Amino acid sequence: MKIFCRFTLTILPIFYMYLVWQQTSQFDPESVSDLSDVLNPYLILAIGAMLEMGHLFEFGFLYFLIIWALLSYGDLKKWMEVIVIIISISYGVVDEIHQIFVPFRSFSIVDLIKNTLGVMVIAILIHKKYSKSEGSRLGLFLRSSTNFFKKDKSKVNF
Repeated sequence: MKIFCRFTLTILPIFYMYLVWQQTSQFDPESVSDLSDVLNPYLILAIGAMLEMGHLFEFGFLYFLIIWALLSYGDLKKWMEVIVIIISISYGVVDEIHQIFVPFRSFSIVDLIKNTLGVMVIAILIHKKYSKSEGSRLGLFLRSSTNFFKKDKSKVNF
């Protein structure tokens, strides 16, 4: 059971990265152009703003998934957090470069900044909750993820 759970947590960030790649690969503005005739312009503006805020959540969530996968192998260390920050931000850069080659998409420094902000906000939150907040639900969830996979040292095998 634990092997299956660890495998699932390990594959989850990779699958999520695949989904992000697919989402950024397929965009056709013609598919939503008729909405401007039906929806209020302020509603369209609000939807656009929410989609732009999606960068913050999208790459922050990627950071969380990678950290969660690592927690199935042991306690979280500062160097691991730094590596995951680098991986998450780097994937944001790769995704933006990828968009250069997708019709109707483009490379955007602003999007890179939003991706980085999302990663950093979640990284700070997880660091504080995991290592410094004993009563935090998020910290408890993260620490219990590690504890679930630890071997029971009370059993002695001969």
